[in-house]
Order: sequence, then C-alpha cells, then structure tokens
Amino acid sequence: MGFGSTVGALLLTGLAGGAVFFALANRATRRRHAEYSRTEVEAALQCVLDDTQYHDAFDLFLTWPIDDPYLESIRKRCHEIVRTSQPPMAGKDMSEDGKGRIRAILRELREHP
Repeated sequence: MGFGSTVGALLLTGLAGGAVFFALANRATRRRHAEYSRTEVEAALQCVLDDTQYHDAFDLFLTWPIDDPYLESIRKRCHEIVRTSQPPMAGKDMSEDGKGRIRAILRELREHP
C-alpha cells in the first residue's frame, strides 16, 4: 500500500469516526431534549426575550421535539412565530410582534397548572 493510499484510508477512518461521534451526540441530545420540563421551556422562552444574552437555549428548544404534549405544542407555536414574524430590524433576532407573542406564551405557561 502506498503513502497516498494509507493517508486516504486514515482520512476515511477519521471521517467515519467523526460521523459516528456526531450521530451518537445527536441521539443523546434528542433524548435529553425529549424530557424537557416546564422550567427548561420557560428558561428558553425567557432567553429569547432577553436581548443581553445569546439565544442558544431557544434555538435548541426549537430544534428537537418534546415528549410532553403541552410543552411540544408550545415549541410548535414558537417555531411558527419565528417562521412567520416579519423580518426583524438590523441587529435584532425577532420582531417586537414576535416577542410579544412569545411573552404571551410565557405568561400562559406560568399560569397553566
């Protein structure tokens, strides 16, 4: 086996290992996210309303389904708000209308038994 073949085999092995690593990490994230609680959903909603912090928690919240039907309905509604909100002003992640709709969902979550 020549040098080029050896390097090629090592690269393919590394790529395959990386793909397996990310597949397992995604599966673990999906399982963890499926178990989200009301507290974690509330934190994600609060995160997107706070302009002083990154919205990673909200972005992750939108990405993966949640097992609890009520919390999943909130996730879907928020996803629709993000999808349909008018484009935000420069430097903003979401329009004020979209934020107002998220605030209403947050109030509902806090008041829901």
